[in-house]
Amino acid sequence: MTQPPPEVVERIRHKKAQYTRLADTKQWDKFDTIFVDNATFHFVDIDGKAIFPPDAAAGADSPHTWVSRDAWAAFFDKGLADFQVIHQVGPGEFDMVQEDEVRAVFSVLYHSGPKGYGAGDKHETGGGHYREKWVRKEGDWFCTDLWMQRLYHRVT
Repeated sequence: MTQPPPEVVERIRHKKAQYTRLADTKQWDKFDTIFVDNATFHFVDIDGKAIFPPDAAAGADSPHTWVSRDAWAAFFDKGLADFQVIHQVGPGEFDMVQEDEVRAVFSVLYHSGPKGYGAGDKHETGGGHYREKWVRKEGDWFCTDLWMQRLYHRVT
């Protein structure tokens, strides 16, 4: 494992912090500063199988996998429209695979619930790890692949 230069680590950490803030505040149109257009997104459970949308019991069979930034953002824009969320990520682990490629792992904790202070009766909390590939493009760093494995999830 090769540690990237400190300025590379800090740039990627900064973008990961932006990711959580933009997701929490539903600013989906600003994700072009973090992800390439054709970024891939995979959300899996502790067993490595795809996490299914909340209406899986109703027969939905599309896994939480997307092959573009816009498709991923559109899914969460609609899916989280009536919810408020907050994410917290750890400082990360970094491995410089090539001069223009870094692999990163971030721990994550998240909470979600219906919009409004004290609203509703369904609240979720969970956590896991993001495994990501970042590449240098035009002098900046962008995520090309995000793989999130959920290790803990509770609905109350």
